[in-house]
Amino acid sequence: MVADAYKNSPEPGGEIVPDPSFTALRTQIEQERARRAAAIAADEDSLREELRAVGVEVRTVYDLVDDTVTPLAAVPVLVRHLQLPHEVITLEGIVRALSYSHLRSQALEPLKVWFAGRRARVQRWIAANALASMADLDELDDLDGIHEFRDLFDHPSRKAHDL
Repeated sequence: MVADAYKNSPEPGGEIVPDPSFTALRTQIEQERARRAAAIAADEDSLREELRAVGVEVRTVYDLVDDTVTPLAAVPVLVRHLQLPHEVITLEGIVRALSYSHLRSQALEPLKVWFAGRRARVQRWIAANALASMADLDELDDLDGIHEFRDLFDHPSRKAHDL
């Protein structure tokens, strides 16, 4: 049974006080969340430094996913880090940052290699999304397992040849 956040006062009209076991559990969860966030930030340190060296300032690789179209200068750094050991969430951010059709000439082959080396379905799905942003399924016919994600390639507006 899940602990209630509050325990009722034993007296009618009495004060409602936090349940100590719930408070301890919440504190433990918050500490674990903070530890993970610190580990992920530390994991991105070298990536951020290398991006800064080529003139690309980011707080996190995810800044290149949502806020900014990835600049060409960042691509060699991102491709290199795609091959390095990183937290899974960092690698996923790198793949998503490379998911622009204008990066096809530099990113297509490394993304194909990354896709081929993944066993976790969610990582393959993320890579397939990136590949779908810059290639047609027919172009990737030789990539084992890509057809599992054929639905991702049904978006003509995302194709490189539409630019």
